[in-house]
Amino acid sequence: MTLDRQGRILLTYLVGKLPQITPGRPQGYVGYKKIHDDLGLAMERGTFGESLQAQGLNNLAAWTAELELPAITGLIIDRDPEKMRPGPGYFKLFGRRDEDYPWWEREIGKAKVFDWAQFIANDPPPPTPEAIDLTEPPGRVETTVSRIIRDSLLSRRIKILHDYKCQLCQHSIELPTGLFYAEAHHLQPLGAPHNGPDIEANLICLCPNCHVELDYGARSLRIEDITEISEHVIDERFITYHNEKCFKQ
Repeated sequence: MTLDRQGRILLTYLVGKLPQITPGRPQGYVGYKKIHDDLGLAMERGTFGESLQAQGLNNLAAWTAELELPAITGLIIDRDPEKMRPGPGYFKLFGRRDEDYPWWEREIGKAKVFDWAQFIANDPPPPTPEAIDLTEPPGRVETTVSRIIRDSLLSRRIKILHDYKCQLCQHSIELPTGLFYAEAHHLQPLGAPHNGPDIEANLICLCPNCHVELDYGARSLRIEDITEISEHVIDERFITYHNEKCFKQ
């Protein structure tokens, strides 16, 4: 079984929550509606729980069960004060009796220490030359940690949404591990003097070659040359910014 695009987006989201999670304390776990809000998901079924099942939850849960990975979907709960637990299907899928809370707590503990990077992060070390979006990062963030910005949940979501395929040339790089590699670029760079926003509308998914061209101002952009999808729409004002401030004619 493979983890589909929606399942990978959900996994990336949940892994991002793990550092703040305490096993056995579901008050810090996440509800169905919040995931819809955070990921911008449409309401597709009668309840938020049913809707999420069709938008990655079922795929992710079945995938972890088949590969015998930590049952990370236990982080998703019904936040009704009288429930505060996953749906009964969570326990049944993993062959546990309903409301097996000790097992549930252990699985979340395993999820916190498991290395999920092999499934959601496949970026090699950043290049050494400094480009326009790596100089003078905003605030107190130094160049040495600009990698954190580039590997944020937001950047990963953009790459997953586009199946790691370049929005300019449609090239896709498959690694020996079977995973794919792409890079996320801010059209209006984050660092001074550009101070661009870290939002989806300012991000574009690129192959390394196209990324370098934009980083060093070697290429202008037109909206009609960019492959877009309904889940990710680029704001044209950021394309204009790139052409006027970054492109070196």
